[in-house]
Amino acid sequence: MASATNELSVREVLEQLTLEEKVSLLSAREYWRVPSIPRLGIKALKTSDGPNGVRGEALHASTKATCFPCGACMGSTFNVELLQKIGVELGKEAKLKNVGVLLGPTFNIHRHPYSGRNFESYSEDPVLSGELAAAYINGLQSQNVAATPKHFVCNECEEERNNSNSIVDEKALREIYMLPFQTCIRKSNPWVIMTAYNKVNGDWCSENEFLLEKVLRKEWKFDGCVMSDFEGVYTDIEPLKKGLNLEMPGPSLHRGQKTIDLVKVGKVSEADIDRNATRVIELSRKVGMLDETAPERAVLDAQTTAVARQTATEGIVLLKNKDNLLPISPDTSMKIAVFGAPATVPIIHGGGSASLTSHYIETPLSALTRTYSHVEYNYGVPIFRKLPSAPIDCMKTAAGEPGVDCHWFNGWNFGENEILHERLDTTRTLVIDSRIGNLERKHCTRMEYTLTPKSTGTHTFGITACGETHLYVDDKEVVSHDGFDYIAVPHIMQPWRYENQASMEMKAGQPYKVIIDTLSTIAPPPPPPARQIPPQATQVGFFENIGNQDIGKLEDLARKSDVSIVFTGNNKEWESESFDRTMLGLSSAQEEMIVAVANASKRTVVVNQTGGAISMPWLDKVDAVLQNWFAGMEVGNAVADILSGRISPSGRLPTTFPVRIEDVPSNKNFPYDANLDIRYAEGMNVGYRALMQPGAPAPLFPFGHGLSYAKFEYSELSLTKGEGKSTCVATVKATNTSQVDGMEVVQLYIDGLLRAFDKVLISAGSTVTVSLNLDKYSFSAWNDTAKMWEIEARDYVVDVRQDALTVIAQKTWTIDSTEGGQWEGL
Repeated sequence: MASATNELSVREVLEQLTLEEKVSLLSAREYWRVPSIPRLGIKALKTSDGPNGVRGEALHASTKATCFPCGACMGSTFNVELLQKIGVELGKEAKLKNVGVLLGPTFNIHRHPYSGRNFESYSEDPVLSGELAAAYINGLQSQNVAATPKHFVCNECEEERNNSNSIVDEKALREIYMLPFQTCIRKSNPWVIMTAYNKVNGDWCSENEFLLEKVLRKEWKFDGCVMSDFEGVYTDIEPLKKGLNLEMPGPSLHRGQKTIDLVKVGKVSEADIDRNATRVIELSRKVGMLDETAPERAVLDAQTTAVARQTATEGIVLLKNKDNLLPISPDTSMKIAVFGAPATVPIIHGGGSASLTSHYIETPLSALTRTYSHVEYNYGVPIFRKLPSAPIDCMKTAAGEPGVDCHWFNGWNFGENEILHERLDTTRTLVIDSRIGNLERKHCTRMEYTLTPKSTGTHTFGITACGETHLYVDDKEVVSHDGFDYIAVPHIMQPWRYENQASMEMKAGQPYKVIIDTLSTIAPPPPPPARQIPPQATQVGFFENIGNQDIGKLEDLARKSDVSIVFTGNNKEWESESFDRTMLGLSSAQEEMIVAVANASKRTVVVNQTGGAISMPWLDKVDAVLQNWFAGMEVGNAVADILSGRISPSGRLPTTFPVRIEDVPSNKNFPYDANLDIRYAEGMNVGYRALMQPGAPAPLFPFGHGLSYAKFEYSELSLTKGEGKSTCVATVKATNTSQVDGMEVVQLYIDGLLRAFDKVLISAGSTVTVSLNLDKYSFSAWNDTAKMWEIEARDYVVDVRQDALTVIAQKTWTIDSTEGGQWEGL
């Protein structure tokens, strides 16, 4: 039967579907899955986050996966071939979890440093973003797994994203924000595109006729499926008519029986239904025949791990290296002091869709300890906003295993009607999907474990919970939380705002019995009513001797060492989906730690793990700085590779690092005004484009900046006519004049804008010839009057640059009137 139905055309399948069946295809049946119609061979589609790893269907306690570096780290590699490899490996992992649609890549623009999801996106530059996205998509879809480029479009602010209106002129919209999507459609033909939550120029992206019909379908000829972001549909009729094929998640809020009723009364035509259902059926056929009901598998693959490590290593950007302090040879006899929480608890991903359970985490401290003979560590200062879960090596289950026993009961009587007993690695529970299939709306959980502190002193517990929660230590209540009458995203994704804390005296090495009892929330279920269980989350933190970090001990260790390596960063409580950053600098405690160590140390290196740009008021006090991003599960090995010189750094900044937030043009209009309008009043002055304006303040570090242990020189830049109209080929020789092998990023700009790039390995003493193709897109700009792309007949300045501000070699290319002109589409 299956083989016979597969031979039917999509039109023939559509003709055999009832109205109810067709409508069922237009929305997910549950949180992650699109319905199946077995009698016609239409398989259910299973989706999964996210852009840096395949989490699977559970938002918490998910099947283990490879955690790749974040999008900004991928962006800093400037390596198209590597991004395609990442896509291939993600496709392999998706199939292990029976996932047919991966919800990535993300490539919104770094319009403002505070945007909470910058870490997830590649760059402030649309050309770099589009080229990397297309490569990622090609790799992923080569494995018959659909890519979902997102979020279309202008989702550069997380606060109020479900209510805000991005107001942007068409020139900036076309040349900056939509261009990466245009590039990936042209070069990779993605099978799905996800709409953004926000409005653009007054219309929701999920029902924006200009975006979805005029541009996406008619101009760009996109033939894939348009999917909403999760709960990013706001009305019943307009999305059906204006190009949104699939509503996520399920059960549906705006489709299902509502749509059937609208058809019956003539407000929606069956042709509208057919058009949308066709896209979903086509997607199902492209993806193939994965069994979405099969158990998910976690397989640690050597090739996948190698690609994750390569990405982390190539993504590290050497920002400063005074007197060539780096690299530090593994053979050194120097005493190395390591400071900072990220050395032992590295920040491998940001919050939200990027979160997953990694196979393992290679910490910087463990990798450095293997690399060097004399390493001593000091934790430094906390970087969390909410107390973290107790370390797993301090917790034991009743069976004596590391971790926590978690019991789920239907009803509100602890110990009765148990439906699941699981072992957890952390003191956190979360249900926002269908992971526990037979869970009733009224339920309770009990987490219990034996906690053995590592130190004696005043230790602190913290609780954030959706429902009433009580924490007991040796049968005595220590702290509780009343829960919430209404559950919203901030309660789950911004728990530090609601944490209750209490402290108690505890002794090192003494076991304590901890029990955490939680009742399900009394909050009404969120819309739609078909979702019987409102979101549930309990997060319990523990920290020993909080507030007892001794700066004097840091200084003593720094003083007796030959070099100090300070790890800093923002974890997912600072950079995440659903909220934006509020400051450009690191926490004041971290900045004080850097200064204290630098003042006491002979030489100081800072390794920074943030997902975006930061200010560095301490920069002059340190000798070297590495931007490490959120570098995935291989972060430790990558850092050790670079610090030791096993690999020469080759990352380049994909985003501008400003000195002050006031130097960013969009800052005057971020996040939004009283009407929730986000005014993109800076127009084209985004990122390094703003540096081209007269009187623009100098950045801390410009786009494209990155140092190397190797030294490169350029020569013989030449421009020749390409094969097509309005095309050009730039050729330049790059020579490695050092004794160190290294990778160089060749950056080609036209009139100050990045238009082409390539990453090449150049052996010590060798020369390579690099050719970069410049097509009609390279010379085009949007003509707002004609509402078309235009290539002006004039002279263009073409130059190779070290970064966005530093010209190395320059030529002029002339396009005459026979090659200039206007065009539209792809």
